[in-house]
Amino acid sequence: MRRVLDGLVLRHPVVTVVAALALVLAVGGGAAGLGPDGLGAGSDRAPVASGAPGDPDGAALEQATVVRVVDGDTLVVSIDGREERVRLIGIDCPESVAPEPERNTPEGEDAAAFTKSLVKRGDAVWLERDENDVDQYGRLLRYVWLEEPASPDDAGEIGEKMLNGVLVREGYAQARRYGDDVAHASALETLGREASGAGRGVSGSWG
Repeated sequence: MRRVLDGLVLRHPVVTVVAALALVLAVGGGAAGLGPDGLGAGSDRAPVASGAPGDPDGAALEQATVVRVVDGDTLVVSIDGREERVRLIGIDCPESVAPEPERNTPEGEDAAAFTKSLVKRGDAVWLERDENDVDQYGRLLRYVWLEEPASPDDAGEIGEKMLNGVLVREGYAQARRYGDDVAHASALETLGREASGAGRGVSGSWG
């Protein structure tokens, strides 16, 4: 056998090399062509990717479309085709649509009218969650941005671009701390003191 092989090498060196390569591939190619998951390198199955961790410092804003204003601090919005009622957190407006008529006030009507002047059906808004997702009535608890902020923690942007902040700044809502939803409490309280001191909105007749 050794003589036959030696003769082949001498007479047909190229053929011999090709045959040797074919033998190596036949014996070990199967294992060499397998990926770490046991599939061939040419398999259509994509490898499972581990998700990259999110940015813990970035505020997660969810875009929504305004459907209607319920009262000063409550909206109905559409998110991916489903309607959700949103309660603005960190603030409180006087009542205007409470089931008990005695709770509704002229100041509440003014606050609702002011909110309606800021957001209308079809407007895009951006929702920011704090610690809690919903309240006991199933309403989403959110800060509502009229424009996407460059820095959500900036007090100036809160007073200019966040609906919650604008309502407090203009005296149609009071800053209120509810549970642990207090991410923007300090900025809202500062805006509230300024509004009250200037007598803006209904701050002088409701408190």
